[in-house]
Amino acid sequence: MSRVKSTNAITKDVILSLAGVLGLLSIVWFSLAHIFSLSIVVVLTGSMAPGLPTGSAIVVEQGVPAADLLVGDIVTVPRPGYELPVTHRVVSIDDIAGDVTARSLTLQGDANATVDRTPYSVQTVQRAVMGLPTLGYVIRTLQSPLFTGAATLLIALAIVWAFWPPSAKRVVATAGPRRESIDSSTER
Repeated sequence: MSRVKSTNAITKDVILSLAGVLGLLSIVWFSLAHIFSLSIVVVLTGSMAPGLPTGSAIVVEQGVPAADLLVGDIVTVPRPGYELPVTHRVVSIDDIAGDVTARSLTLQGDANATVDRTPYSVQTVQRAVMGLPTLGYVIRTLQSPLFTGAATLLIALAIVWAFWPPSAKRVVATAGPRRESIDSSTER
């Protein structure tokens, strides 16, 4: 019986430790994201392959002034007429007359043979800091309603399980040649 109890205790410790590590990593990420204006963009198309294939996650710095950009930077900018932005490489930068903070960016996906149809006029952009292939699939899965519901249920069950009071102990007593089990939670 003590072996089962020991296994349960170890299992509880492992689950609570993993939850603690995940919580700590979340706090570190949210702190860094706030301090350094970082966020994550998920690549939904193959236009930046092979370096950033579909399903990649890109850590981006938000609010980068267009004047600070260089040809070769990977940026995420709003796409007029579309709900989702575009993430492509800067192939040319032009000044915009009358606005010292704005730039006209010509972008091209690494997998695309030609530049984007029209330049993007921007004052600030999201600039890629690093790309992590396949992590985007994980992030999209974690954000899905099905995963969120399942994770909430599992966390609730783990908390209940971790704090559930132990069952009444059973004591095995030996009376002569005969062994009998006595429930310690009841009196005779």
